[in-house]
Amino acid sequence: MSRQTLFKTGIAGLALGLLAALAAPALAAKPPPQAELKKGDYWLGKEIFEEICFSCHGLKGDGKGPSFRSSRPRPQVFTSSYMKRMTDDYMFMIVKFGKINVLLGKTKGMKLKGATPTAMPSFGEVLEEPQIRKLIQWERGITSGKKINDPESAEIFKDACSQCHGFKGRGDGDRPRGDQPLGKPFVSEIQPPPMNYTLKEQMERFDDEFLFALIKMGRLEATTVKKFDFMKAYGHILNDKEIWGVVRYVRETFINGKPRKKK
Repeated sequence: MSRQTLFKTGIAGLALGLLAALAAPALAAKPPPQAELKKGDYWLGKEIFEEICFSCHGLKGDGKGPSFRSSRPRPQVFTSSYMKRMTDDYMFMIVKFGKINVLLGKTKGMKLKGATPTAMPSFGEVLEEPQIRKLIQWERGITSGKKINDPESAEIFKDACSQCHGFKGRGDGDRPRGDQPLGKPFVSEIQPPPMNYTLKEQMERFDDEFLFALIKMGRLEATTVKKFDFMKAYGHILNDKEIWGVVRYVRETFINGKPRKKK
């Protein structure tokens, strides 16, 4: 399919429209600061994580707790470099309110600091189902390192996906990076950070059925209509102090890879 045909189908137009709509608040905002541990008790967080969170995310933060196989998509892998682009504030709100409520803005007046909550949009109106399935296999080629010769999918990805996921699928497009230099560590200006397709441990969380629904319907409808899983709210179980403790424990132990030892 030629670039001219893609424009006629509306893919590029939709992509540009999404970019303009999402970019407006980001252009006026300063790049988000590097995540800092200003809140939370590490040892309290460790206790709660090993009591509640480990069942999905695993004691090692590898996303392979005792119940991980029953979740679609699989639980987040905290030891992945993907997490370095996620803010502490976003993690706090996800635990407190649940992922869908954060993406919908149903957070009881609390706002995400320095970033925009953004759900994967739907492309079902401009992409046919065979195109979506081919695109998924092309993206899997990024993960495996075995490039698939599919010019149509490559062009669709460039026109519709690269502004978030980057031209090479590394999750470093213009939208999440903002004014932060390309190629250097950055905290994503949209949360959750767009997926980095080169990270095998992340892509193994998603089966093809989930990715198909995600591209066709978008994250919110894939969850509400197809009943895929998402992080539930724990604000009715944990208070803010306890949640910040969990965030600090996850940040230090798994994301930064610096677990503490009791003296």
